[in-house]
Amino acid sequence: MIMLITIPVNLFLLGGALVVSFLIGFMIRSAELAKSKRKVASLESEMVSNHAEILNLQREKAQLEKKSKIDSIPVIPMTSQKDDKNVAR
Repeated sequence: MIMLITIPVNLFLLGGALVVSFLIGFMIRSAELAKSKRKVASLESEMVSNHAEILNLQREKAQLEKKSKIDSIPVIPMTSQKDDKNVAR
């Protein structure tokens, strides 16, 4: 003999619970996505600032190298070879 147990289910209550659970899940997921987007934006801005700093340092280095090439004066000996022989004696 199978006993039949009737469970009264209010369809409006069940539908309301489904809608509420959907909204709660949606809000949790939205909060996670917003947090992820903020973190990505923060990391992107950090990367951009780091790249800008690297480019500035490279620009300064190139300017210094260019200046050192322009300012380089060839070394001219002050004494001739004859004078070197006389000094060595």
